[in-house]
Amino acid sequence: MARKHVLAALGAVLVLSAAIFASSAASKPAGVVADDPNNATLTYWYWGEDDAPGATNWIKKEAAAYQTAHPKVKIKIVIQSTDTLTSAFTTAAQTKSGPDIATQWATLPVLTPAWNGSSVAISDYVPASETKNWIGTSENLSGGKLWAMPQYLLGIPFVWNKAMFKKAGLNPNKGPKTWTELLADAKKLKAAGITPFGMGNKDGYGGAWFFSLIGKQNLNSIDELKAAMLGKAKFSDPKFSGYLQVLADFKKAGYLNSDVASISFPQGLQLFGQKKVAMSWVTDGNVTAAAKALGGAKAMGVGPIPKWGKGKLASSYDTTQSSSAFITSWSKHPKAAAQFLVFLHSQQAMKNWYAATGVFPADKRFPASLVTDPIAKQQLALDLSPVSVWPENFVPPQVDGNADLAAGELITSGSGSPADAVKLWERELAKWKAQHPDEFKNYTKWVSGG
Repeated sequence: MARKHVLAALGAVLVLSAAIFASSAASKPAGVVADDPNNATLTYWYWGEDDAPGATNWIKKEAAAYQTAHPKVKIKIVIQSTDTLTSAFTTAAQTKSGPDIATQWATLPVLTPAWNGSSVAISDYVPASETKNWIGTSENLSGGKLWAMPQYLLGIPFVWNKAMFKKAGLNPNKGPKTWTELLADAKKLKAAGITPFGMGNKDGYGGAWFFSLIGKQNLNSIDELKAAMLGKAKFSDPKFSGYLQVLADFKKAGYLNSDVASISFPQGLQLFGQKKVAMSWVTDGNVTAAAKALGGAKAMGVGPIPKWGKGKLASSYDTTQSSSAFITSWSKHPKAAAQFLVFLHSQQAMKNWYAATGVFPADKRFPASLVTDPIAKQQLALDLSPVSVWPENFVPPQVDGNADLAAGELITSGSGSPADAVKLWERELAKWKAQHPDEFKNYTKWVSGG
């Protein structure tokens, strides 16, 4: 199978190579050491398993297939942890050592290293004739350049267990569409002895998702959130921070799993597929895994996040391209790195990705005819919603880690109130502006279209 993969993909890669390297020669940044794309040793810091179960095995097989086709290229895959994804790269950037290719979450986690000189623009090495096929590139644009490659679409649907709904006297074929309906369903589920909703927040990501999925719903556009990050609007305004009280009330009512504060975010994603909770919101990949465990469309429902807020973004969906790959500025082999990343968008690699994960590649060339499962079709339709916004992408990494994640932890652990969480947000926003004036300046410029 690997040999068939190599033969199918090699031709496409070789055809692209000439265009890619002609482009890179014309726009090669000063000071980059010349490299042979077919003779290099690359280290790739990879992350994706928590979004898309099966991703780790996929990348290892793709690297092996690529090395078979390019005997003088060696690729070392180093799997990264969710907890340390950002901090580990920040440390590597300080010493300018470590990966040739790195993974960060889309937008600011990608753009901040770019602004700090820790990465090179991928559009300097891959021509527009290729990148025009990638979905979600707008999330990683700055200064007229593209800084990272999207690998897959990350949709966050709402899911419910039909058998548990039926046991609680609810319509198993109708999931809640509003927050009021969600609370009513949760009350009945709890009364029936069923844990209504599952989430893990030991590491703060469950709370960060609450911010992105519920917190955005009083906004009319993401520009309003950007203004709050810059201090042009107060985060204490309920428009931005009202979701914190919603989270506190939800926990107080007993609608969350009792161990929410002591299990990790990935563990929380697995609760639904383990039949431990009746409702959750999970990644496309975790939906696929849960569908296999539960029995498909007969056992579970899939839909958009219930509406809480009254802003225009309350109707938006939640698709992003979470895991983005970029080339480090200290790599001696940017051409080789670029060629491998293009290979990951070849038809065979994308088909292998979908077969391994059930998650849709971030590429317009992916054949939708491969999507035959009823639940998968629902997911794809949601992922292609006309408006999709993931607010966490627009929070500066320092503020995301020290405020967004930490604020939710305060509430789910019971160690702080919504008012405490708001103060934490405001304090960390002020610190970011004072401690990183260059980042603040670049963010301001980026917000204005620079």
